[in-house]
Amino acid sequence: MLDAQQTAAPVAPVRDEVHVLLIAARSSRAALLAVEDALGASDAELCRLNLKPVGEIVEATVKLRGIDAGAADRLAARVGAQLGVCNARVEHLWGLK
Repeated sequence: MLDAQQTAAPVAPVRDEVHVLLIAARSSRAALLAVEDALGASDAELCRLNLKPVGEIVEATVKLRGIDAGAADRLAARVGAQLGVCNARVEHLWGLK
């Protein structure tokens, strides 16, 4: 039980949260359009974007910051619903620079 004088652990500022969005798409164009749409619909700051062909798909790795974990999850769902995107998921990392 928390004492009246004890406080909860401080929450890390959103700025320290880094989210890695992993996208599997049918083409590099589909991946780039999905990333463009996602960035246009959010306050996320793009830190890094990598595209890599893997067999018949393209894997996009997008490193973002400036949003919280919930917003990153919603962004992944939005990207996953884009035409030409096979799958999208997010990994949350805290305290990285």
